Amino acid sequence: MARIARFLVLAATLPFAAPGSPSASPAAATTTQYSLIVPPSSLQAGCFGPCDCAVQDTPTYGSFVLVPAGTDPLYTYYEVQNYIASFNNGPGAVAITGSGRYKIGGEVALTQEMTLDLQVWGGPVQHFDSGVVPVSTPFPAIDVSCAIHGFACEDSVVVVDAKPPGTTGVSPPRSVSGIASVRPNPFDRSTSIVLGLDRTGPAEVEVFDMNGRQVRRLGSLELLDSAPRTLVWDGRRDDGREAKAGVYWVRMRWPGGSDRRRVVKLD
Repeated sequence: MARIARFLVLAATLPFAAPGSPSASPAAATTTQYSLIVPPSSLQAGCFGPCDCAVQDTPTYGSFVLVPAGTDPLYTYYEVQNYIASFNNGPGAVAITGSGRYKIGGEVALTQEMTLDLQVWGGPVQHFDSGVVPVSTPFPAIDVSCAIHGFACEDSVVVVDAKPPGTTGVSPPRSVSGIASVRPNPFDRSTSIVLGLDRTGPAEVEVFDMNGRQVRRLGSLELLDSAPRTLVWDGRRDDGREAKAGVYWVRMRWPGGSDRRRVVKLD
């Protein structure tokens, strides 16, 4: 745990930004219990930018409550309450506690943002933020990663992959076009990229480095009957050489839209 503690530096707690003032709906404020899925839910510490050091991934087991907090023309807002997690799946001390906010919506593509103010082993409150990122799995399931320093070198990241045992009181899922998931992430040998469209059609998938240079063209494919498809990146470049360890972007394009997902390749 010493390595995790090394990277958990104090960050200022920022207010959750929302476009306009969300209108509250007390009648619809039904709490929904979420359980963390392990893997991939974890606390990660290490290098998330173009830096040369390993990422330590410690699984987290736990739960939180999602409470509707209002809507505006773009987003639906929720309070994240009673975030509780531990580093083992049996009896033991609670390691992480806190609360936060979550929003989902968008004008064109479906996006999400989660912010969490967490204490690790009773230490100072740390502010984790995912930024506004594409939705990767149909709501009410949530799959998002929140970092203290925007996924920079020597950063700490909370990976939240969770779903409720039921969906009472939660908005129904919406069809999502784009990259549903990239797992494992980080990876060392290969990673699987799950793709989906809310309609049939062609798609192009490529991997780029942080400077926007194409590293690998994974191919063109036709997505049929809105069924998900999986591609595998073996960590190699177009010329057959192994790509260097670092941060890359997987980009999917289709007529009328695009999506991208950040992926970390280890040594």
